[in-house]
Amino acid sequence: MDSQPQSSSPAGANSHAAYSVNLPSDLEYIPPLRQFVAEIARVEGFSKKFCFRTEIIVDELVTNGILHGSQDVHSSVTVSAKFEAGSMNLSVQDQGGTRLNLENLKRAVYSPKPPSSDKKKGRGLVIVQMLSSEVKIDVGESGQTQVHVVKTKDPDETQAQREKLLYESDL
Repeated sequence: MDSQPQSSSPAGANSHAAYSVNLPSDLEYIPPLRQFVAEIARVEGFSKKFCFRTEIIVDELVTNGILHGSQDVHSSVTVSAKFEAGSMNLSVQDQGGTRLNLENLKRAVYSPKPPSSDKKKGRGLVIVQMLSSEVKIDVGESGQTQVHVVKTKDPDETQAQREKLLYESDL
């Protein structure tokens, strides 16, 4: 797993931190990756609830990128996260799966109704949408897929909670 901060500033108010991680298409990398992104969110002053939900979003999107957007064992998935005051912009880019995979992805993100209860798959993106403020898909010319998610701070997160998180991170 190759991680590089693109820019960084001290944690706290109006901090703008951006990170990008490129990892092999292997499900074993997902747990440490989702913990890494959640820890960055915590350091940036987001609530435990926000961080937990961020882990779920990362898990679902990277799993989909590996299972449906990887063409072979040499494929990779790139996860980028940018934290700004009150929000996280996350993108997951894969090599691009089959045409059917892309159609299913678009249907899952843009369909007004959730998958039927008898389906064993297809709920992950519904969960991502429920936990996010915005979800969109971009498809590159060579078929690579990028899913963009914006997650804004929960309205119940107060400045006092944020200051407590920052204080706890110094201990």
